[in-house]
Amino acid sequence: MIRKILVSVVLIFSALSLLKAANVKKYEELYAKYEDSYDAGDYSGSVAYLEQALTYIHSDSIFCFSDTYNGLAYAYWRLGKFDKAVDFGQKALDCDLQIGDSARISTSLSIMAAIFAHQRLFADAEQYMRRSIDYALANDSLILATRYSVFGEILSAQNKHAEAISSIIQAYKLDSIGNRAGKVAVRLSQLGAAYMQSGDYKKAETCLAQATEKLKAIGNNTSLSINLIAQTKNYMALGRNADAEKAAAECLQITEQIGQRKTKLDALRFLAALRNSPQLYKQTLSLSDSLYNEQISQQIADFEVRYATAEKEREIAQQQVTIERQQSALIVLVIVLTAIFIALVLVFIIRRMRRDIEHTEKMARELFVTPAQTGVQTEKTSAATQQAASEPASQPTAEQPGDAADQNVLKQQERAVADTQPAEKPEQPDIQLSPREIQIICACSQGKLSKEIADELGISKRTVENHKYAIYQKLGICNNTELILYAVKHEIVKM
Repeated sequence: MIRKILVSVVLIFSALSLLKAANVKKYEELYAKYEDSYDAGDYSGSVAYLEQALTYIHSDSIFCFSDTYNGLAYAYWRLGKFDKAVDFGQKALDCDLQIGDSARISTSLSIMAAIFAHQRLFADAEQYMRRSIDYALANDSLILATRYSVFGEILSAQNKHAEAISSIIQAYKLDSIGNRAGKVAVRLSQLGAAYMQSGDYKKAETCLAQATEKLKAIGNNTSLSINLIAQTKNYMALGRNADAEKAAAECLQITEQIGQRKTKLDALRFLAALRNSPQLYKQTLSLSDSLYNEQISQQIADFEVRYATAEKEREIAQQQVTIERQQSALIVLVIVLTAIFIALVLVFIIRRMRRDIEHTEKMARELFVTPAQTGVQTEKTSAATQQAASEPASQPTAEQPGDAADQNVLKQQERAVADTQPAEKPEQPDIQLSPREIQIICACSQGKLSKEIADELGISKRTVENHKYAIYQKLGICNNTELILYAVKHEIVKM
C-alpha cells in the first residue's frame, strides 16, 4: 500500500515537471512570435503574444518576466499607450533590481527614460537616464556613449546647454576611443546642434562642418541630411544666407534621392524663405498636406490597432482565468494526495510502534514473574497434599472400586500430588550466538550506541549494524529494548 502511494506521489510530481517543461517550450514559441511581429511592425500582435506568454512563465523565472515586461513596454510605447508602457517598464526594472544585474538595470532605466522623453516629460526622462548612466558598465564604451548621447539631447530639450554639451562631448570621446567612425560623425553633428542652441554659432559651425565631411566619407545620407538642416539654421543665424541656401539645396537633393520626406519639407521651407520663391512655397504646401494626410491615416490605423489589441487582451484575460483555475485545481489535488499520504504513513508508524510495545510488554511479563505469586501457588499445592494425606486409609482404591464419589475423591488426590511436583523448565531454543554477537549484546545492554560500540571493538559502525540485524533475526526481536530483556532473561548479562 505504501509503495503504491509513493509511486502515485512520484507520478504526480513527474507530471508537474513535464507541465513546467511544456510551459517553458510554449513561452519560447510565443516570445519568438513576438520578435517576428515587432520586426514586422505589428505591435498589436506583439502585445498579444507577450500577454499570452506571461501565463506560461514559472513563478521563479524572473529573467523571463524581465524580458517579457520590457518587450511589452516597447510594444505599448509604439502603440502610443504610454501609461501601460511605463507600467510594464517599471515592472521590468523591479525584476532587474531583484536580479542585481547592472547591465540589465541600465537598459530598463534607459527604456523608461525614452518613454518619458517621447511624451516630452523631460524631467522624468532626465532622472531615469542619470540612473541608467550610473548603472552602465564602465567597460562597455558603446552602451555608455549611447547613454551619454541621449542624455545630452534630453538636457538640450530643457535648455540645460552646458551640461548637455558636456554629456555629448563625453559620448564623442568614448566613440573616438572605440574607433567608431560613424558614431563619431553623428556625435559631432549633435554637438554642433547643442552649441547652436546655446548661442555659440562659431563652435557650432566648426562641429557641423567636420560632421558633414565625415558623414559624406562614410555615406550616411540620412544623418547627413539632418546635419545639413542644422548647418542651414546656423548659417542663417550668422547672416550667411548664401551658405545657408547652398546647404539647404544640397539637403533637398539628398532627401529626394533617399525619400526622407520630413527632412525634405524642412529643406523646402528654408529654400522658399531664402529665395522667396512662390513655386517652392507651393511645393512646400503640397508636401505638407501630403504628410498631414498620411499622419491622419496613421492615426486611424493606430486606433484600429488599439481596438484590436483591446479585443485580444480580453481574450487573453479569459484564457488566463481558465489556466489559473486549472492550476488551482491541480494544486488542491496535490495537497489532498499529500495529506492522504502523510496520514497513511502516520497510521503505519503508530501501528508499528503499538506492535513493538505489545511485544516488549509480553517479553517483560514472561521475564519478570513476581516470586510472591509463585509462593502463593506453592502454598496452595502443599495444603491440598496434606489434606489428601490425612484422609482415612479405608477409602476405596483402584483395586477396590467404590461408588462414583469415591472415585472422584481419588482423582482429586492424584491431581494434588501431581501439583506438588516441580514443573519442568521449558527447553530453550538452540540459538547459536557468536562471541562477537555476545559482545555487542552486552554493549547494547549498557546503553551504548552503534558508533560507541564500533569504536570500542575497533570495527566500523556499519559492521555493528549488520551484527545487530543478524541478532534480531536469530532471536525474533525487533528493537534494543527486547534485546535487553532477552539478554537478562537468558542470563547473558546480569542486571
